[in-house]
Amino acid sequence: MNRIIISTTLTIAAFSPFAVRGQDLPESPNRFSFGPTIGINFKAGFYNNVNPGPNNGLANHTYNDGYVLVDGTGDNHAGLEDTYFWGYRNASQVAGGNINFHAIQDSSSVTGNPQYGGEFIYQRVIGNLPFLTGDWGLEAGFGFTELDLRENLGGTVPVIMDSYQLNGPAPGPGYNGTFQGPGSLLNDTPTRTATTATLTGYQKLSGQLFSLRLGPFAEWKFTDKLSLAGSVGLTLAPAMVDYDFSEIATLAGGGGMIAASGHSSETKLLYGPYVGAMLRYDFDKHWGVFVGARFQNLTDMNQSIGSRTAKLDPSATLYATAGVSWKF
Repeated sequence: MNRIIISTTLTIAAFSPFAVRGQDLPESPNRFSFGPTIGINFKAGFYNNVNPGPNNGLANHTYNDGYVLVDGTGDNHAGLEDTYFWGYRNASQVAGGNINFHAIQDSSSVTGNPQYGGEFIYQRVIGNLPFLTGDWGLEAGFGFTELDLRENLGGTVPVIMDSYQLNGPAPGPGYNGTFQGPGSLLNDTPTRTATTATLTGYQKLSGQLFSLRLGPFAEWKFTDKLSLAGSVGLTLAPAMVDYDFSEIATLAGGGGMIAASGHSSETKLLYGPYVGAMLRYDFDKHWGVFVGARFQNLTDMNQSIGSRTAKLDPSATLYATAGVSWKF
C-alpha cells in the first residue's frame, strides 16, 4: 500500500508543473515505440525452513527426513517423556536402538542476469514545456519479461543431526505417527551433533512477468530530430511463476542420502514506482529509432513447497531497451 501511495504522489508531482495545455502541438502528437528489453538485478532467495528446535524434550522438532512433535498427552506416558507424534522416511536413519534425524542448513540466494523480454510504449503529447523547447504528455507501456533464475547446487553444507532412543523395534520407513496416537513410542529428548552433507541438484524460479505502467513524460528537443524524454509513474505487474527444485543430500560418514523434489505455481499482482528515460532520433516526421533505460521497484513474491520457500525479489531492477518509433 505504501508503494502505491508513493507512486501516485510521484506521478501527480511530475504531472503538476505541465498542467496548462500548450498552444502549438506537434503535427504528430501520437507516438508508438516497440523494442526488446533486457532486465538485470532480478533476485531469487531459496530457504529451507525446517526447524530442529531446542536440544531438549517437550518441544517440536522438524527435519528434512522426519519430525518429532509433542503429542496429545504432552509427551507424558506413565511419567516418561515419550511421544506418539513422530515419523521418519528412510531405513538408513535407524542405527541400533536409536533413530537419527537431519536438518539441512542450505538457504541461499542468486541473481539472474539478464532477463529478456519486450515492451510496447504509447505516448500522447498534451502540451508544450513552459520553459524549454519540447513537449509533455502521458505515457503508457505494456511489457513482458521471461524469468529464469536458477541455482545449481553443489558443495558442502552444515547439518544438524538429532538422535532419539527407540522404545522397541522401529516401524517400517515411511511411518507417520499422529497427534492423538496410539502408535510406536519414541523418547522425545534428542542427542544433538553437528555434521555435514554434500548437495547436488538445482532450484529455480521461472515464468513470466507482465507489466502495465502509466505516468507523465516530458521531452526535451535538442534538435528537430534528436530528443530526450523522462518519465515517472506506477507499474502494475502480474507475475506467473513456477518454483521447482530437486536435491540430493549425501550425508557425511556414510549416513545415507536424503532426496527431495517439488513443483508449485503461483500468480500474484506486483506493483511499484518506475522512472525512465528515452533518447530518440527521428529520420523523418513519422519514423525514428530510440534507446531507453528504466529503474523499477516492485513488491516481492513468495511461494512454498512443504518446508521450502522461494522468494522472487524485483525490488531494484534495471531495464535497457532499443527499437523503432512511429509518430502520427
